[in-house]
Amino acid sequence: MNRPRVRILLVEDDQEDVWVLRGLLTDRWEAPFELIHAETLAVALQHCATGRIDLVLLDLSLPDSRGLETFLIMYAEAPDVPIVVLTGNTNETLGVRAVQAGAEDYLVKGQLDDDLLVRSIRYALERRRRHRAEHQLRDTSEEFRSAQQIQKRLFPSTPPELDGFDIASALYPAKETAGDYFDYITLRDGRLAVAIGDVTGHGMGPALLMAETRACLRTLVEVYDDPGEILTRANRVLARDTDGSRFVTLMFAAIDPVGRALQYASAGQRGYLLEESGHVIVLDSTSLPLGVDTEATVPPAPLLPLRSGQIVALFTDGLTEAEAPGRGRLGVNRVLECIQLSRHKPAADIIERLHELVDDFCGGRPKADDITIVVIKVE
Repeated sequence: MNRPRVRILLVEDDQEDVWVLRGLLTDRWEAPFELIHAETLAVALQHCATGRIDLVLLDLSLPDSRGLETFLIMYAEAPDVPIVVLTGNTNETLGVRAVQAGAEDYLVKGQLDDDLLVRSIRYALERRRRHRAEHQLRDTSEEFRSAQQIQKRLFPSTPPELDGFDIASALYPAKETAGDYFDYITLRDGRLAVAIGDVTGHGMGPALLMAETRACLRTLVEVYDDPGEILTRANRVLARDTDGSRFVTLMFAAIDPVGRALQYASAGQRGYLLEESGHVIVLDSTSLPLGVDTEATVPPAPLLPLRSGQIVALFTDGLTEAEAPGRGRLGVNRVLECIQLSRHKPAADIIERLHELVDDFCGGRPKADDITIVVIKVE
């Protein structure tokens, strides 16, 4: 593998010292390097301004600048470039002050050998790489924490109270931010819409698309009541914005508490209606996922009457596709069996039992995908 060339800027006006330092580097430095020479601070600053310098060897006594001020000017103009200061035999204290002010190291020219020079340069480069990585990690972590806090506020904090129904939901993100989505929205005709979806992938990108999907749905319900019409129009928006690079599986189900009926439209997202007898009705997808085809329509499924004792279970594939070494995937059958065995418990307890099921199955290992669950019991 070709190693990248290290570009070292030597700022030194004494030609003999330049010759010595160049010889020491040539004898000892094994990696490819380029030594760029500048006799004045002004010329050195021009080189640093190009952004192509990896390290500076800086003599503090130059024709246009002397003493600690030489370092301070260079440090202010090139704060991201590691600087190793060069001092004379009588100026070692000055080198210490430069290190205290931000230099990576100082070297006394009269005491230099090839091993000391190369070691100092390597340590300076490595320390700066580590510092950059730490700063990037800190900045990224802060961004993710902020995004996580914002996203949490987009999800319902508590399930709605609906006469004759016990509703609960939970989202377990695989990373700081989730690509899964669930929401409760009251439609203009008084029905309660329950939405659950999954953006391809997980992390920051899917989380942004999830936020757009939420905003799109909440805008459309101000004008439309039909689940199919709402998803069809949402698809047109998302397909234009994603350009086919990502898609969203989404179910939009409207519950009528008075007529005790369910009407849904689904773009690639399945649901399940569990009877007390153990029979399961699959609430199958009615179209392609959102974002795949701008011209696609999402027709609604036939109206479903709801009876006491039934359970509507909606969950993203992060639950059923959870994997354990040597055991494959959790699968739909295990999930539905767990719900049937827990059907006499409150909806929130059923979700907790499902979470325990996937945790036990995976042996406590981190999940590869977001998991979202919505349970609706007809009382």
